[in-house]
Amino acid sequence: MKIGFIGGHGHHYLTEILRDGDHDAAWAGDAHDNDAARAKCDRLGLTAWYDDARSMLERFRPDVVNIGAVYGYNGDAIAEVLERGIPVVSDKPVAATEAQLERLRRLVTGDARLITEFPFRSRPPFRAAHDAVLAGRVGDPVLATAQKSYRFNARPAWFGDRAAYGGTMLWVASHAIDAIEYVTGRRFIRVTGRGGNVAKPEYAEMEDHCVLIGELEGGATAVVHADYLRPSGAETHGDDRLRLAGSTGVLEVRDGACSLIDISGNSVIHPAATPVPVGRALLAAALGHDTSLYGTERSLRTAALLLACRRAADDETWVQL
Repeated sequence: MKIGFIGGHGHHYLTEILRDGDHDAAWAGDAHDNDAARAKCDRLGLTAWYDDARSMLERFRPDVVNIGAVYGYNGDAIAEVLERGIPVVSDKPVAATEAQLERLRRLVTGDARLITEFPFRSRPPFRAAHDAVLAGRVGDPVLATAQKSYRFNARPAWFGDRAAYGGTMLWVASHAIDAIEYVTGRRFIRVTGRGGNVAKPEYAEMEDHCVLIGELEGGATAVVHADYLRPSGAETHGDDRLRLAGSTGVLEVRDGACSLIDISGNSVIHPAATPVPVGRALLAAALGHDTSLYGTERSLRTAALLLACRRAADDETWVQL
């Protein structure tokens, strides 16, 4: 199989598949940060490099393409690939504007599938939480709270440009938003929020924190908070948490484990089946083999949801979905 890569950001999952040695790979710049793309290509020891995506698509002719461009321009790169009928696995956001989203909606037909990288769906603790809710172990979902916190460290200057960055709601909070829908099995039906920049003023148009409050189907409430305020001395780059209080029990995902508190006490729980590694699950979905976790319709709906969440936070108002 021939896998093409575009851009210099992300690419955490399909690059793992290259270690099998059964795939050919080529890398292309995204026209916005080609230095980062070339550096990633070189680190992986790949020799098939193209300065622009179009040349790679026409000459290498990949079977699937993995996109991790400068975030706000992922949608443009995705469209370039889908126009050729090639399936895409992309980092989020797949659309940073409504115009990008509408273009993608027109292009996803046949084999031109669009899969978004939301790896929590393949992580054992989140799968365990999902399975527990599905089995009725917490009753009806009532209050879901999810956290995504990152170290900031050194970031490119374009993080301070909203058009290039896309917003912290789309880049960071998106993981927590998707996790809540996945674990609870309930969709957001209206949202509000806010964000700001207190600690990183040199990145003028970037939020160093944001918060989302939403109503889920069935009357449950959801709270998401995301930030770049994790100290550099923390043991891990990220701190991902989810707490779901249900009518008969409470689930918590924290520190790589899932715990359940119910009438019988507190226990650590595990998924019903061992999850397929993230990269393999994403690739299987892109090829149309298994869309139980990832799929085109889900990618487009989540992209629309995230744009609505960003708009709600920008305007500090309620947005009906």
